[in-house]
Amino acid sequence: MTKLNWRQIDTVILDLDGTLIDLHFDHHFWRNSVPQAYAEKFGLSLAQSRELLKARYDEIEHSMNWYSIDFWAENLELPLRELLTEQGAMTKVRSDVYPFLTALKAQNKRLILLTDSHPFSLQLKLKHCDLAPHFELCLSSHQFCAPKVEQTLWKNLQARYYFEPAKTLFIDDTESVLDSAAQFGIAYTVGVENPDSTQPAKTFERHFSVNNYRTLLD
Repeated sequence: MTKLNWRQIDTVILDLDGTLIDLHFDHHFWRNSVPQAYAEKFGLSLAQSRELLKARYDEIEHSMNWYSIDFWAENLELPLRELLTEQGAMTKVRSDVYPFLTALKAQNKRLILLTDSHPFSLQLKLKHCDLAPHFELCLSSHQFCAPKVEQTLWKNLQARYYFEPAKTLFIDDTESVLDSAAQFGIAYTVGVENPDSTQPAKTFERHFSVNNYRTLLD
């Protein structure tokens, strides 16, 4: 393995959406499916619905409620669990993920999946892919009452499932979340440049980043 000092890393924490699975699924659901359902229920055009919902999404972006399917179901008066279940088969694991996870396991790394997705969303997505067997833990930040962008999450995570930040690698597709991990003391952070396969690549200002995990392997 290259690019990282793997001899100094014993724990690898990976995000889910945009990191392990293609973020196109979430983008399609929240930007298309939900606005369509909202437009149909309240007699709006799709454009009106998208504009209204985007404003409501932006108001609480990256808060705990922003990630909660039940919060939005109640506030939008829509059966979002049912809608998400109908579309769950669209979950698509990135092509570079399984070789990467297999290589990490071969190196005896401790693997933790940590997502801001609601527990219902997490379990639904795991149902449609074969990720769970690769991980010691599959966790939602909702279990810790704080999103990854907040220091409270990392403190609560470490208190419940101890890990040594100086020997930990964290991979995520959001720079502010990587900043939070680094602030907590996590020594190695990697950004994901192509979380949504249908969108242009992202750039990271403060963290090393990749568009293919194979580049981290020999």
